[in-house]
Amino acid sequence: MKQNKNYIIILALFSWAITACSKQLNVYPSSSEVDGNVITDVKSAATTLNGVYYRFAVGGVDYNNVPVSSWYQVNERFASQLSGMLSYTYGGGGLGEHAYDAKTPGIDNIWTYGYSIVNAANGFLKNIAPLSNISADTKKQMIAEAKFLRAFGNAELLLFHGEYADPASAYGIIIRNEFVEPKNLYLARSSVAESYDSILADIDNAISGLPSLNSSIAHANAWTAKLLKARVLINRGTAADMDKVISLTTDIIDNGPFVLEGSVKDIFLSKNIASKEVMMGIQPYPSQQVKWQEYVYYNDYGPNDFMQELFAGDPRAAWQIQTVEGPYGASIADTKYYPGSVTDITFTPVSEYAYAFRLTEAYLLKAEALIAKGGSLDAAKTLLKTVLSHAGVTDFSDVDAADSGPQLQLLTIQEEMKNFVDEASQDWFAVRRLPFSTLQTLLPSIKDKHQLVLPIPDAEIVANKAVKQNPGY
Repeated sequence: MKQNKNYIIILALFSWAITACSKQLNVYPSSSEVDGNVITDVKSAATTLNGVYYRFAVGGVDYNNVPVSSWYQVNERFASQLSGMLSYTYGGGGLGEHAYDAKTPGIDNIWTYGYSIVNAANGFLKNIAPLSNISADTKKQMIAEAKFLRAFGNAELLLFHGEYADPASAYGIIIRNEFVEPKNLYLARSSVAESYDSILADIDNAISGLPSLNSSIAHANAWTAKLLKARVLINRGTAADMDKVISLTTDIIDNGPFVLEGSVKDIFLSKNIASKEVMMGIQPYPSQQVKWQEYVYYNDYGPNDFMQELFAGDPRAAWQIQTVEGPYGASIADTKYYPGSVTDITFTPVSEYAYAFRLTEAYLLKAEALIAKGGSLDAAKTLLKTVLSHAGVTDFSDVDAADSGPQLQLLTIQEEMKNFVDEASQDWFAVRRLPFSTLQTLLPSIKDKHQLVLPIPDAEIVANKAVKQNPGY
């Protein structure tokens, strides 16, 4: 299964919204319905909100018109190529080599994804606002869910395409808080500070309006909103942000209903989103068989030398990096999600699940924030060793020997890369938080800091004269 070519840029959002279909969960307000009656009661509101979740999970169909969730294409392999962990098996592509520009095929992957969520959420929010026949509590929760999803979409856009690490930068995102119509189709970029303010306002609304646990782990809850906030703040990276990250993650660890899985392997190979560690997961369609095909059967995207070196001596390598006998011969494959035989490969439903938020992230972000603010290295080491022990690691000599913040930061970042490779973009976000000179020792193909931020897709620049390209492109 080759790279999906069905990319949609912001230029197409208006016409796409008008013609969006309504089968399965894909109930998405059209422009006329936004101004009219697509939401008339709690049932239609829930159906329309499912349409926003549909965008979050990258709902669609495969080449045989079978309904699928393609979260893996956007949030797993895309970022892990950027982090240097996965490579396109057939060579090249530009992402892993950091040789991309505004016209590189697929560079609009996150751009399309983020704004599809944002626009869907805006359509829902505009529709539900005037309704009075939905109970206040239900309406509040639904609005909170939509704002969580909008915040997630905007955070993806900022962390991939904006100068996220510099709040003073003018190169933020296009903040879209209204459903796309001709009058607001072409907007300029907001500053990074304004972008963060908008994202964090939505997250705070979500935290206050979401339940501790939702009706399904595939839907947002207050704890995932807190973890999203910690994820956003640690990438902004101010001293005050580190204090907030520590407070948020401590609350999640100490008071949330989630617990670390005894063995992290069990999440991916048996328990899937039923694991008590999973804070928000992606429920696949029962009929889909796309993710395991790409990772195992065809092995389109596999572990490269850098990933194999990083996992050297790690017990996870035995089940995450295996030689698989596929239809085109033996090759080293990413088997993180595959529990089956590697010599007689066969589809396993567990391979199709995906994970947006896991409790492990709270432990590692807390450790990272403690190190960044000059806090207790012993406390950070305890958090890191806790995560490592659940991954099957028993030798903590490197952690114990780390006697400086930079040494312990590198070990923590490396664990984030290993723990979240091919999962939810956290490996790419994490490696960029290293000092640039340290990052270059891991990813020597990154020659300039501008490569840490993706360009605005060329089609957007051509269509929208109000948008300025990122420096370096």
